[in-house]
Amino acid sequence: MASTSNRNFFSSNMTQIPMDEKIRIALQFNNLSQSTKQTLTKVYCALAIGILTATVGVLFSMFIYRPGFLMTLLLVIGSAILFATTPRTQDYKTQVKRFTLFNLVTFVTGMSSSGLIELYMDINSSIVLNAFMATCGIFISFTLFSLLTNKRLYIFIGSSLASLSIGIFVLALTRLFGGYSEPLDQLFILAILASSVLFIIFDTQIMVHRIENLGEKDVLFHAFILFYDFVDLFRVILKILAKKENKNNNKSRR
Repeated sequence: MASTSNRNFFSSNMTQIPMDEKIRIALQFNNLSQSTKQTLTKVYCALAIGILTATVGVLFSMFIYRPGFLMTLLLVIGSAILFATTPRTQDYKTQVKRFTLFNLVTFVTGMSSSGLIELYMDINSSIVLNAFMATCGIFISFTLFSLLTNKRLYIFIGSSLASLSIGIFVLALTRLFGGYSEPLDQLFILAILASSVLFIIFDTQIMVHRIENLGEKDVLFHAFILFYDFVDLFRVILKILAKKENKNNNKSRR
């Protein structure tokens, strides 16, 4: 039934349907079971809460209290380990504990990013908001692509990520020992951006596979993985926009 609905969506008959109706049909996600859609709704609600908590962590670190680098690092690692090692049982007490730990992880991750955000705000205060909006747009776009397609691309993407990671490592070594080169630096940043996008597709499709085929409906764990995909993409876009702003400022001074 689901595959038939999906085939109908891409059939030539769909050309006669208005665009808004096509979008409505697509967003019904008929290729996914009802149980999977319910789980995904909870996952993305948890992710939204995590992003909001991280934002609070950034503001807390900027305006109230900023711990040292070592303490922040220990807090991030410690909270992540606590979250990952807490039993994934479904009883109420454990779920409350894991939800608290999940928000602690996102909060301290936000704290750890505050210094970087302040640095880029000094260049141009609009960079951070633009980077966040761009991150949301890219993340949502590739998430929808991953959910709407019937083809499970995670095996192909996994091998591509492995090759890309090796390429990024080689580029990093070249930058470290070969001196600064503008084209090489741009290639390095674009490679990291590509890997961030591929991780969104890979992790989303792996999540759907585990929910549908393995019955792994651990909402908080899936949200935890996607949260770091979002944060990594945000940091990369932030760096790209800041680099572009610096370049424009240098041109205007000449």
